[in-house]
Amino acid sequence: MAITLRRKASLAILVFSILAPVRPVCAQQVPGQALPAVGAPAAPASGLGAVGSVPAQIFNYDVDAGVGETDNVNLTHSDKVSQTLAVADADIDIEQQRRLYSVDAKGSFSYLDFLEGAYSPELVGRFDGLGRVSLIPGTLLWVVQDDFGQAQVDPFAPVVPTNRENINYVSTGPDLHLRLGSVGFVDMTGRYARTEYQVSPFDSQMFLGSIAVGRFLSSGSSLSLDGSAQRVLFTDTVLNSDYTRSSAYGDFEAQGFRTELSANLGATKVTQGTESLTGPLAKLKLSRKLSAAATLTFTASREFTDASTSFSSLQSGAISTIGTIGGAGATGAVSTAPAPQTTSNYTVTSTSLNWQYLRNRTTVSASGQWEKDSYEGQPALDLTRETAQFSVARQLNRHFSAQLQGSLYRTDYAHTDYAETDGFLGLGITYREQRGLEIRLRYDHESRIAAGLGAGSNYGTNILFLTVGYRLKPRPAG
Repeated sequence: MAITLRRKASLAILVFSILAPVRPVCAQQVPGQALPAVGAPAAPASGLGAVGSVPAQIFNYDVDAGVGETDNVNLTHSDKVSQTLAVADADIDIEQQRRLYSVDAKGSFSYLDFLEGAYSPELVGRFDGLGRVSLIPGTLLWVVQDDFGQAQVDPFAPVVPTNRENINYVSTGPDLHLRLGSVGFVDMTGRYARTEYQVSPFDSQMFLGSIAVGRFLSSGSSLSLDGSAQRVLFTDTVLNSDYTRSSAYGDFEAQGFRTELSANLGATKVTQGTESLTGPLAKLKLSRKLSAAATLTFTASREFTDASTSFSSLQSGAISTIGTIGGAGATGAVSTAPAPQTTSNYTVTSTSLNWQYLRNRTTVSASGQWEKDSYEGQPALDLTRETAQFSVARQLNRHFSAQLQGSLYRTDYAHTDYAETDGFLGLGITYREQRGLEIRLRYDHESRIAAGLGAGSNYGTNILFLTVGYRLKPRPAG
C-alpha cells in the first residue's frame, strides 16, 4: 500500500507539471493561501478564462541533497541515539492560469536514508494540487484535485518513521456555471473522491453534489443560497459506518480594494448508521490589506467534518513544523497531520489570526490558531489544539539570506489524562549564486513536554543539515 500511494502521488505531480508551462515568469503571491477543500462551493465563472483577467504565472522549484546529524533519532526521553542521515529534498510551486485551464500545485518532499540503520529509507512530504480544464469556456469546467501527505498513527507517541502513514485524497468532477440575466447565477458541482490510508482501515469513496443560486449585488459582492449532499462509502464496513452529510446555508462574498469578506451561515445534518445529528454551519473569513506590505486575515468557523475532509483541507499558519524529524524540505519543514482516530463525523470549532509582511528583502509571518473537536458519544476523543507560529526571512546581501522559524503546539484531551506541548525552533543560512546554486546550513530544535499518561514521552532533539542544491530563479515577465 505504501508503494501504491507513493506512485499515485508521483502520478499526480506529473499530471499537474505537464499541465503547467515550464516558462517561469516572476509574479507576486501570498504564501500560505489554501486550496479549496473538496465539497466547497464552486467559484464564479469569471474565475477562469474571464475576459480581461490577468493570468497568474508562477513556476518555482528547489532541489538539493546533503547530509544531516541528529542527537536523538528515536525521540526518547533517555538513552538517546545519534544518527547520520543522507537527504534529498524537492519543492515545487506552480500557479498557471490560462483561458482554457488553470493549475495550482504545491509540494515539498524529502527522501531520507538513515545511514546507521535506525529506520528504513523513506519518502515524506505533502502535495496539494488543483487543476481545472475549461470544456465550455466560462460555463463548464472539469476539476481534478489531489492531496497527499502523512499523518500520525498513534496520537500519543512522538512522530518517528514508524508512527506515521501515507494518506492520499483524490477527487474529480465537473463545475457548471450558468448566468441568469445580468445579475443572477447558478453554480453546480459534482465530485467523485477516494481516500486511501496506508495503515488505518479508513479507505473510502465519496459522491458529492452541490448547488448555489444567487445574484451579484455589485461588481465585487454576491449573495447566494447553497446546498450540498455527500455520501461516503467505506471499504471496511465492519469497523466503519457509511454516512450521508447534507448542508444548507447562505453565502455572502465581498471584495473591496483592501478588504475581502466571506461568510456562510446555515445547518448540517449527518446520518450515520442508526444515528442522526444536526448542527450549525458557520464560517467567517475576513482579510484586510493593512498597507502595501502587510495583510491581516481572521477566520472563525463551526461545522461538522471528518478525518478525510480535514486532511484534504489541512492548512498551515506561518509555518508547518509538527513532526519534522529529518523531514525538512528545501524551503523548511514537512508537516505531519494529526492522527485520524475515527471515521465518525465530529464538530470542529476554530478560530485563527494570520499576519503577513512582505517586502523586497524581508518576509515576516505570525499566526495563532485555536481549535476544539467534539465527538458525539465518544468523549474520550474530545480535544483542544492551540498553535502559535512565526517565521522571519531576510535577504542579507547579494549572496546570503537567513530564516528564523518557531512554533508552539499544544494538544489537550478534555476527558483523558493526557496533554502535550510541542516546541520547534529552526534557523537557516543560505548562500546563493546568481545561476541558482545554493548551499544551505539548517539547524532545528524540537521538544515535547507531556503531562498525565504521556509524561514518559518527553524528549528534546537537535538536528543539523548541510545541503547543496539548485533553485530556479524566475525571470521578469517579457
